[in-house]
Amino acid sequence: MMTIGNNNVFKYGKKILNNQILFIFVLLLLMCIIFGLFSPHFFTISNLTAITIQASVIAMLAAGQTFVIISGGIGLDAGSVVALTSVVSAMVMASTDSVFSGIGVGLLLGCCIGTINGIVIGYLKLPPFVATLGMMQIARGIALIITGGIPVYQLAKGSDFLGQSKFLGIPISTITVFFLYVFCFFILIKTKRGRYTYAIGSNTEASFLSGIDIKKQLIFIYIVAGITAGLAGLTELSRIGSGQPGSGNGYELDAIASVVLGGTSMSGGVGNVWGSLIGALLIATMRNGLNVINVDAYWQQVTIGAIIILTVYLDRIRNSTNSIS
Repeated sequence: MMTIGNNNVFKYGKKILNNQILFIFVLLLLMCIIFGLFSPHFFTISNLTAITIQASVIAMLAAGQTFVIISGGIGLDAGSVVALTSVVSAMVMASTDSVFSGIGVGLLLGCCIGTINGIVIGYLKLPPFVATLGMMQIARGIALIITGGIPVYQLAKGSDFLGQSKFLGIPISTITVFFLYVFCFFILIKTKRGRYTYAIGSNTEASFLSGIDIKKQLIFIYIVAGITAGLAGLTELSRIGSGQPGSGNGYELDAIASVVLGGTSMSGGVGNVWGSLIGALLIATMRNGLNVINVDAYWQQVTIGAIIILTVYLDRIRNSTNSIS
């Protein structure tokens, strides 16, 4: 009986390890249990709600970053786009006293930045790393220039809706993230553009020979990333109540980490948006839990970095084992 029981445990354990999304979901649950044991405050409704709010901006960025990384690219400008859309939208709201004008301009700006990235990568043939690194500097610089480095505090009435309001006790930002991921999942799995995204990441040359317009597809992919970054910027603006030219610093790294933790291959061609969402929740939970148990902020960075490396290393071992078998 013990042998049968051990075999079942081994079988289920192997099943978990062979599925990256299931693996990080179990890791997320274990992490919650550990933090809950160290602090009774962790499992309170207010704290769990705070985790979803903290995860929302990174989750939005990770949704667009999933498209980019599946295609074999990378987006280093996400955090700077958050800052730029945040301050531009705040300035528009201040001058027009209209929330809708600010939202429209923020999303349009994100779309324009994504289009420029797509053109530079698709038509000018610059590597995504170089193109988005340059855009990261440009977007951050413009955000500082137009504000003089001073936050924009004067916002339109109702601007706190996206980042601070709740519906039936659920934060609006959490609801927005859910519908965003449903939409992105539909595009990736059910549409031609989604299939092309996977195809380009798997083999760009074969995709070209099969008739896929690589340049237009890359523009589409980076527009998605730009719009999700614009939405993240609007959420950040609404959450903190001001347009901060210094906001979003390092967000792109958290977004990329979320995507990779969720099982999307940095080599391209493999990925799932739901895995990216769990990855974003995992990172937000780590930050929150370490805060709750009073771990020093500097050690938090070390701990989070170590866990990310360990998780990705285990994923590499899992992929190597699967390829051998």
